[in-house]
Amino acid sequence: MVKNFNFITVIFIFLLLISCGKEDYIGPPIEAQFGELIIQEPFSSDKPVGVDFSLNDTVRFFSEFSISANFNINISGRNSGANFTISGTGKNLSNVFWAGNSDNIFFKQYEWCDVVLSFDNSDTTLSDSILILGERDFSNLGYLLTSYEDPSEYGLVNSQNTTQLQVLNNSSIAIHGNNFLDISGEGSNTYFGATRISILLGGISEPNKSNIFFNGFFKSDLNGSAVVVKMFEDENNDGSYDQGIDEAWTYKFTLNSNGVWNKESFNFDNFTVDQTAGNVQIDGNLNVGNIIRLDVVCSQNGNSFGNFGYFVDYLILTYNSSL
Repeated sequence: MVKNFNFITVIFIFLLLISCGKEDYIGPPIEAQFGELIIQEPFSSDKPVGVDFSLNDTVRFFSEFSISANFNINISGRNSGANFTISGTGKNLSNVFWAGNSDNIFFKQYEWCDVVLSFDNSDTTLSDSILILGERDFSNLGYLLTSYEDPSEYGLVNSQNTTQLQVLNNSSIAIHGNNFLDISGEGSNTYFGATRISILLGGISEPNKSNIFFNGFFKSDLNGSAVVVKMFEDENNDGSYDQGIDEAWTYKFTLNSNGVWNKESFNFDNFTVDQTAGNVQIDGNLNVGNIIRLDVVCSQNGNSFGNFGYFVDYLILTYNSSL
């Protein structure tokens, strides 16, 4: 019995030694995770004299590190205040590029951007700068409603409560290009004017309303200011919106009154049938192919008397995701 016990003990120890001696690793070697971060190639880009995003150009970044690391490239515009962040993991920045897109508002033409490369769990930072020679054209992301550069794209609608309704030209203020609309009014429980945009039947190429997003840029310092976006169908295909025969749709949102540009985006699923002021529900189905008109209305949140309004620029419908 003692011999059997000793034999079993020897076998157990042998198996334990074999299991401890395996050289298979799960995950990266520990030195790759916890080694010293050394910059082996300085941070730079392939556009030292500037990039023209209007020509669909891009910026490629370069740098190499001694270990695989989580990195972040933060890009900020000195004049616009626009920002964009690129994050990734690796030992270099191969295939890391910037196409002029932003997280919030747009970067501007002839604007210098500060670019900072940083790493998670490290104090190491590297910096560079890039000059934007031309703004990116975002119209290929969907259907550009208006950027207020071309008067044929839009019409302006007054109300008896409108106090300001004018397209202004100032590239240092405009979110994109040179022009933007200044619209405001005084009163209560009413509207204060609108941008009116005609849409060709079938002009919106995405048939699924759930894949369509309205995007616009608004700037206000008047508390309680709001925007009502209204859409109108031409269900009988007579070339116009006929109240009581065609359906209207509406969505309202309150603006941030922080006095800076803010991007506002929402999905077409947010629209509801407008049954006010003589509008009626016909079938309750938003048919994107029938949309013939879109109004962006200056309004208010609530019904108290006051002054309400905003600057507005670059209205665009995008497909599959917001701008």
